[in-house]
Amino acid sequence: MRSHRIILLLLLLSAVSLPAALPKLAVISIDPDDFSPDSLLIGTVVEEMEGSGRFQVVDLGYEAFIDTEPEAFLQTLRTLAAENTIDVFMALEVLYPEVSDRTVFRNDSLVTVREVSVEVLARFYSSAGTLIGSMRKAVTREGSVPFSPDEELLARLAAEYLAEESIIEMFPMEVTFIASGEEVFTIPLGKSNGIDNGTVMAVLAVSSGIPDDPAEYERLRSRGLLQVMDAGGSSSRARLLSGRLVGGGTVTAIEQSAPAALYLEYSGTLLDVEKGTGLGPGEDMWGSSVRLGVETARWGLSFGGGINAGGLEHSSMIGVDLLAGIRLPLSSPELGLRMMGGGEIVFHMQDVRSVELSSNATAISLAALADLSLEYLFSSHLGIQLGVSGILGSSAGSWTVQEYTGQVRDAEPDEIFYTSMKQGPVGARLGITYLIF
Repeated sequence: MRSHRIILLLLLLSAVSLPAALPKLAVISIDPDDFSPDSLLIGTVVEEMEGSGRFQVVDLGYEAFIDTEPEAFLQTLRTLAAENTIDVFMALEVLYPEVSDRTVFRNDSLVTVREVSVEVLARFYSSAGTLIGSMRKAVTREGSVPFSPDEELLARLAAEYLAEESIIEMFPMEVTFIASGEEVFTIPLGKSNGIDNGTVMAVLAVSSGIPDDPAEYERLRSRGLLQVMDAGGSSSRARLLSGRLVGGGTVTAIEQSAPAALYLEYSGTLLDVEKGTGLGPGEDMWGSSVRLGVETARWGLSFGGGINAGGLEHSSMIGVDLLAGIRLPLSSPELGLRMMGGGEIVFHMQDVRSVELSSNATAISLAALADLSLEYLFSSHLGIQLGVSGILGSSAGSWTVQEYTGQVRDAEPDEIFYTSMKQGPVGARLGITYLIF
């Protein structure tokens, strides 16, 4: 497998040194039957591969549909490569849809649910017919029987996702340069090489031999994660997201998929609470919770979500949020400012005061979130963050309970501890973060 990676890297390095001579790639269809890749599916993949800027895609026309015996397949590829000067083949195969039914319990009834999955397989071959690697991607849809999704559409979606992922997984861009030791520096890759704003690259020091002096040992400590801020034609400006680049050291940057960050936080939120009958006037209370979140960075943006659990006396809450925004370097790579916005749905549950009820009281509220956080990385992966949130939410004021007879109804004010709970307008959180790359 290592030799296959070397072949791919040589192809892409030649593209870096000669931007006008991009590697030639052809997309072909194999396993020709009633569900084999058609011209529309091939066109979807070609559009994705051309848009990457990594290849010159060769249109083989009717010759893209390979119909030969297995023992003649590789010879066919060699012939096509010689006649069309092709460097890499991407051979597509659509597997037969998988259909499975199962019975589930929904809304007090048994329902039969059908799951349909369509999988696309891609094998990559060199011009000599050597198998470089393979990838597969499936798209699944589910619905109540009768359910018949458009299988050709699912195949095209799977092929599109597969092509997008293969660009980084099979053909990562690699470049070697001299580190400047700055927070923001220039790398010799640009849009002509398929690099764009938001591209993430892992950086590692390169040694030409045994170091001769302490300065060379110091340069071997260069490593980290960078992201392209401004992609030019043949060079780009990038910033460090994590790690350190020692000035004067030779480093290699390899493109990789988006990094992710895990967050474990204590968060507190101001709550406007109205109490039940006979329990006193309403007041503002501070509700606390623990949040576990995950975010990823791509295209220069951060997006993700989390789940949090907490509450008050006699009450508990479980919230699910989705956030998107940006991380601005204040002192790259250690200190950053995260500005996020999104929404949250919160499920509330509280004890009941009446012995005639067989369940707790439940309610739901919605909120819009705006979050501002300072994030400090004290190692290449681990850091802390401190943030404040602005919250504009609805009230959890319609509480549902169940009687022992099975009847579900709205709760009365004298049966519950809180008749209304509303988040906002502010919250705060403190926690740790772990960067995964």
